[in-house]
Amino acid sequence: MGEIQDQPFQLSFNASLKDDFQGSRVTSDGGLILVGELDERLGLGALIEQHLTDSRRGKNTQFPFADLLGQSNYSRLAGYEDLNDAARLSQDPTFRLIGSEKIRDRGAALASRLQTFETEMLGEEENFAGLAKLDRALIGKAEPMESGYRTVLDTGSTEVPMYGEQGQSASNGHFESTYYHPLLLFSREGDCLGAKLRPGNVHSAEGWEELLLPEIERQQRMGKAVGFRADAAFAKPEIYEALEEVNVSRAINHLTHRLAGADNDRH
Repeated sequence: MGEIQDQPFQLSFNASLKDDFQGSRVTSDGGLILVGELDERLGLGALIEQHLTDSRRGKNTQFPFADLLGQSNYSRLAGYEDLNDAARLSQDPTFRLIGSEKIRDRGAALASRLQTFETEMLGEEENFAGLAKLDRALIGKAEPMESGYRTVLDTGSTEVPMYGEQGQSASNGHFESTYYHPLLLFSREGDCLGAKLRPGNVHSAEGWEELLLPEIERQQRMGKAVGFRADAAFAKPEIYEALEEVNVSRAINHLTHRLAGADNDRH
């Protein structure tokens, strides 16, 4: 009766559930298993191979490109934004379970350094456009599940402050800082359908047609009526004309324009 039993504690109400403690297999990120399952069902690995380029040559590569990108994504989803966390997470049971099919049965560790992958491999010029295509293709996997005959596209810009000498960043007098000024396109469900990185000194609507018009065409091919929503920076005659030509309704927040104008006057 008093002997220590080195066996998992099995629950009575459900025999398939067991409670056990093994120090080498403890994790606080078990929820990522569901994310890994979602990626599998959406075919993320195949989409990565289709849209992104692996510049490594030869067979001396420990992990596939898709596994490295997955490890990078899972780390950020779990709140580990610092690349220095990669060494510790490479030993985490959950990350080893979902991070790479190549090591699941062997119990080996994941890549302990992701800096080279993110700054050199993923950061290559051809992969910038590939990431945008990958994002849109992934969202497209879920679109057939959505009901409705109408969609609303929401466009806007944001500022990303930069420090040091970052390529294509620029100073903006209004915000009194140096930053990037990306343009973003969202669906009404909140999915990011596209993004364009821009210098900090461009107009908020700069490059709108590159993001908006292809997405309007894509949605209309699916038989959906399209609406467009934006702030006053997009209250431009050329945008109105383009929307009318493709039969898209619009909602522009002109109040934002008046407030922004007053703010500019103060500065």
